[in-house]
Amino acid sequence: MRTRHLENDTIINVAQLLKAPVGTERFFTVHLDYLTLDSDLGVRDVTASVRLLRTSSGILATGELHVSAHLTCVRCLTEFDNRYSETFEAEYWPTVDVLTGLPLPPPEDEDIFTIDQNHHLDLHELLRQFAILALPSYPVCGPQCPGPESLWRQEEEIVDARLAVLQALLDERP
Repeated sequence: MRTRHLENDTIINVAQLLKAPVGTERFFTVHLDYLTLDSDLGVRDVTASVRLLRTSSGILATGELHVSAHLTCVRCLTEFDNRYSETFEAEYWPTVDVLTGLPLPPPEDEDIFTIDQNHHLDLHELLRQFAILALPSYPVCGPQCPGPESLWRQEEEIVDARLAVLQALLDERP
C-alpha cells in the first residue's frame, strides 16, 4: 500500500482511478498550513489521511481529519489552543466520462461532491465542512476551567446599600 502526500494542496487527479475496477483504492495524506472555514474563522496545521475507493458510480472518500484551532472559552473567556479530530465520508461523482469525454448527468443528490471535467477531485470543501464539524460548538478551555462563577462576587460581599433591596428579594425566594 503506497501513500501519496499532498502538501498545501487538495486537488487529486483521479483519471486512472476512474478507469480502475470497482474496489480499487488509493491512499493520500494531506497537510495544510491553514484552512479558512469562514470569513473570520480558520484552522491551522490541518492533516488528513484519505482513502479513495472506486465505486460503481464514482469515488468514495473516507478518512480522518485533525486540525488545530485558537478558540475562546465560553465559560471563562480565556483564549486557548487545542487539537480536534473528525472522521469523514463523502461521495464524489464524475461530471465527464473518463473514457469518452462525454458529459454525465449530474447527481440527483445536491450534497454529493463532483469531479471536474479534468478528472480532478478537490478535497478542499470536504475538509472545510468536516473541520467545522470537528470544532466544538461550546469550546471550554479544559476540565479545570473555573467558569464564570470565579468572576462573580459572593452574595455576602454586597456592601452597596442600594443593592440591599435586591438582596432582600433574593432572600424571599422559596
